[in-house]
Amino acid sequence: MLYYDFPLSPKARTYLKFEKIFSGVADNRGISNVQATYALLRCIVDYIDLVDGTGSIKIDILKDLERCDASLREWQNLEEADGELIKELRSEINASRTALDNFTRQRVVLQSDPILETVKPRFRTPSGINCFDTPLFEFWLHLPIEERRATVDNWIHELDCLRIPISTVLYLWRLCATSQERIAHLGFMQENADSCDLINVSYDESKIRGYPVVSGFQSRINVRFLPYDKGAPVGDIPFSIAYIRGDLK
Repeated sequence: MLYYDFPLSPKARTYLKFEKIFSGVADNRGISNVQATYALLRCIVDYIDLVDGTGSIKIDILKDLERCDASLREWQNLEEADGELIKELRSEINASRTALDNFTRQRVVLQSDPILETVKPRFRTPSGINCFDTPLFEFWLHLPIEERRATVDNWIHELDCLRIPISTVLYLWRLCATSQERIAHLGFMQENADSCDLINVSYDESKIRGYPVVSGFQSRINVRFLPYDKGAPVGDIPFSIAYIRGDLK
């Protein structure tokens, strides 16, 4: 199955961008080759730029953690509720609050690291990272792998103050959403839905040679499947959709 997330609120868009960054960091933190090192640095530079361009990220995350916790508190006394699971989820929320408390725009490691200071502006220049423009990075690249990984671990540790709470929020959002089967007649579906922060669309890519585009305004949602091969006909397409709300309801 192929899964697409489409944000319908600015904060959801920001959360998904951070999630993409954290996924890239996890995939490349071993810096097993030069390409993985470049990919990791790109993710960390994107993290710095995204934090600098986001004015209320800490407040937004804290509010969403509180909303999730309020819903879980409401459910924990229901007879049919899984009390142990709710207790575990609320524990994750508390751990996320603790991590978020450490977030500050005055970064300790990332702000003053000489390697990051060297390469950050060079990503804006074609082939900007090279031995003559970034000699410090070239030297670092030839240090023992254990020493470079220790440096990387210091960088990544500073990301945890947002990685942990954002991952928790998105996990809870998705956990409490229910997928519904739909058919896009001639590749198009439109329906009314309660306001939500995020929409997930999934389908069997082995049977459908195309991709979805989602647009929404208030409670009106449009899903259109476009063919990968230009000009190819689009028939009726079965897919699943989940409306994901920040209050878990």
